[in-house]
Amino acid sequence: MPYLVCTKCRGYYQLQEGESPDDFQDKCQCGGDLEYMESLSMDFMEEKEDTDSFQDIESSQNSNDFNSNDFNIPESSENPLYSESPGSSENPYNSINPQNHNDDLPPVEPDTKSPLSRNLFKITIVMAVMLILIISIGLITSKNDSYGVLNFNVYEKYSDEEINTFLESAFSPNDYGNSYDKVGKWNLNVVRIRVMGSPTSDDLKTLDKAINDINTNVKDFRLEIDDKNQLEPDMEIYFIPHSEFAQYSVNPSKVDGFTEWKVSTSGIYGGNSAGEIFKARVFIGMDGLSQERRSHVIVHELAHGLGLHHNYNQNSVLCINGPDLTEFSDLDDTTMRILYRKDILPYMSRSQVEIILNNSRRTVF
Repeated sequence: MPYLVCTKCRGYYQLQEGESPDDFQDKCQCGGDLEYMESLSMDFMEEKEDTDSFQDIESSQNSNDFNSNDFNIPESSENPLYSESPGSSENPYNSINPQNHNDDLPPVEPDTKSPLSRNLFKITIVMAVMLILIISIGLITSKNDSYGVLNFNVYEKYSDEEINTFLESAFSPNDYGNSYDKVGKWNLNVVRIRVMGSPTSDDLKTLDKAINDINTNVKDFRLEIDDKNQLEPDMEIYFIPHSEFAQYSVNPSKVDGFTEWKVSTSGIYGGNSAGEIFKARVFIGMDGLSQERRSHVIVHELAHGLGLHHNYNQNSVLCINGPDLTEFSDLDDTTMRILYRKDILPYMSRSQVEIILNNSRRTVF
């Protein structure tokens, strides 16, 4: 058994089974420090015998759990390790008594949990957190060929301006004499684009940035330029002179660019994106336009390619007779995210969409 030894008076006490140095005060009654020793060395015993300062106290079993032979003190009753408890003559070892704790400190409850139980609990918590993260990431990033799967956009809240601009863009009541009453959008993981004609390097930079902005906002599918693929593209973007617009049944004197959609398997392109978009063609006039104007037309028509029509908000690239914005505004980014919410489906009517968006309207208190 180990011992507690006073470094000053050299008194010592043999720790009993179940006892710990932490159960005792750090000081002996003589003021000396208590030192923990695994065993009493020969040097220590010889020192004790030479000085004849200590002798074993032999006594019968007392009221404590200590063995009298386990504790040695000097003969003198005035030895600081020896003092009788008040009102009792049966406790001569009060100075290193396990019950003699510092009264200023609250009692410490023992930790009854085994290390194995604590480790299992920690492992369970870590696994639960990891599972929640995996499920959350799967919900946010999953791409599914069927509509109705929730994505992160359904948790957004929108201002009145954002909702009204989207409704104008999706259901233009008077878009150059045309009106639209159904949602039109793609249902593909990747929309493959082939660039046709003769774009300038600035045209391609504008196109690349616009595509990147769309991919950043609309998480559920991607636009990718894929000129090397021999398969038929999903979207064709033509950079051609205005004079060639006529072969696509558009009067070249009226527009600087236009977009057509195919929303059925009939192979017929038209000017209404209502429904699920299968194919799209975008046309950009190359002649008679400044680079700034052509950059605006590129971004404007690419937004049409997603299924959107015109609106009347001057902060949007889709504004009728609006400023020549050359990149998508924050309002346009929000409009695209609303269109590609998973709970807004092709062929939905305006009233159906309004019910959904009213639940996502931002409120101000």
